[in-house]
Amino acid sequence: MRITGVMVQYYFTCKRELWFFSRNLNFDFENDDMLIGRLIHGESYERDWKEVFLGDARLDVVRRRGKLRVIEVKKSSRLEEPAKWQLKYYLYLLRNAGVEAEGIISYPEEGKSERVDLTESDIETLESAFKDIERVISLERPPKAEKKPYCRRCAYRDFCWV
Repeated sequence: MRITGVMVQYYFTCKRELWFFSRNLNFDFENDDMLIGRLIHGESYERDWKEVFLGDARLDVVRRRGKLRVIEVKKSSRLEEPAKWQLKYYLYLLRNAGVEAEGIISYPEEGKSERVDLTESDIETLESAFKDIERVISLERPPKAEKKPYCRRCAYRDFCWV
């Protein structure tokens, strides 16, 4: 099964969102948050490699100054934990390819960034998540909707709370 970084992020955010995404249901491309996020992504780190593909994963920014650095650019830190897991997934893929890299999660609009490391415990969590992602995606119906603090801004909100 092909797992993407977005799938990992959605898994740690909302399994229902993951299920919809896996079915290629189009989310709200006109969503203001998504449009702003695309603009921030396009304007940040202009001198670095952008959108580098590693199998099915698309890395936002890769910088090579000494050690290889993978930078995940996000609009805000509101979904900080799921974004960290997405970045850890990229570090996991690189490690499995024999490439050591460090991760940075960047929030340009907030003027902050944070280093993200991949630990042995993280690897176990990711490998367990991969199995559960497969389970969620194979469900005939989406998982039950759960009210979360970020639902009102979710691009899939109309599939859950109409």
